[in-house]
Amino acid sequence: MSEHVKLSEVCEILNSNIDKKIKENEQKVKLCNFTDVYNNWAITKYTSKKFMKATATQNEINKFSLKKGYVAITKDSETKDDIGISTYIADNFDNVLLGYHCTLLKPNQKVLNGKFLNAYLNSFYGRKYFSNCASGSGQRYTLTIDTIKDLNIPLINIETQQKIARTLSILDQKIENNHKINELLHNLAHKVYEYYFKYKPKNAKLEQIIIENPKSSIMVKNAQKTQDKYPFFTSGDNTLSYPKAIIDGRNCFLNTGGNAGIKFYVGKASYSTDTWCICANEFSDYLYLLLSSIKTHINQSFFQGTSLKHLQKNLLKKYPIYMPSAHEIKKFNQIMMPLLTLISINTRTSKKLEQIRDFLLPLLLTLKTASQT
Repeated sequence: MSEHVKLSEVCEILNSNIDKKIKENEQKVKLCNFTDVYNNWAITKYTSKKFMKATATQNEINKFSLKKGYVAITKDSETKDDIGISTYIADNFDNVLLGYHCTLLKPNQKVLNGKFLNAYLNSFYGRKYFSNCASGSGQRYTLTIDTIKDLNIPLINIETQQKIARTLSILDQKIENNHKINELLHNLAHKVYEYYFKYKPKNAKLEQIIIENPKSSIMVKNAQKTQDKYPFFTSGDNTLSYPKAIIDGRNCFLNTGGNAGIKFYVGKASYSTDTWCICANEFSDYLYLLLSSIKTHINQSFFQGTSLKHLQKNLLKKYPIYMPSAHEIKKFNQIMMPLLTLISINTRTSKKLEQIRDFLLPLLLTLKTASQT
């Protein structure tokens, strides 16, 4: 028979206090931060390649090092829907720690499987609990340590937990493989771009090729981390989802606040009011790779402001570029368009796999729990 227990009865729970600073007389580490937890079902050695560098004391290393079987969750954010998001630690790491704004869960692995815990936290049951229990005003919401400790979870036998975890891991592996393939395709795309155009002389300005799509009226707060039909691009790292599309085709999505960010997508999509959506007809793929190649320069020269910096679109439009000839762009597109299209197809496939996983999750929990009652 299954029973429900408080998370604190079967799990050590630690709020991380490690900031992103580099300090003298501390050891060098890598940090798994809020966005890393938020954007990944599991943290692997592949995922950790992009973690930021920081420093920590030996005591912090002992407490917050990531070990296989642990789970991490987001602890506080501007919106309720962004807290309590969990990820599974799938590998053992050396000097990789959980960063600030997150909580580390260390299950008693004799009775609680980390993959199962992660699955439960990502289910409707876990998400509803954290959303209902979030404290704070309209500015920032947080989960107190007591709220996390008081979460009730079904303690079904460990063998059944492992079966559920294995079933979901098959889907997780396919999703991660798609991410790896897309990263390789992105790298290939940039190399092809450099081969064709890196040393070409400037003969035009950016404004001569770009087409500005209509400004969106959709606020970020109106989109969520859900599995709606269309991707929703924002002026941030996260791509959310939205039930309606406002654009189609081959489009670039640029951050307009904070830091430079350039995304590209082939197909129907939506975007936030603070996202600049542009295309360039037959030059759209070229435009994306051109902007990506000067991302650092865009950040340094075209984002201005005293507090929150904003993209100065009119200045960027005057940026000198090389405009390929009709023959050059046709030859380039024969290689590039199938490649960037495949990246978007893989992204959609991964989203569908996530939908299947999220559908199976509560079903498996219900069936397995009921079978032991």
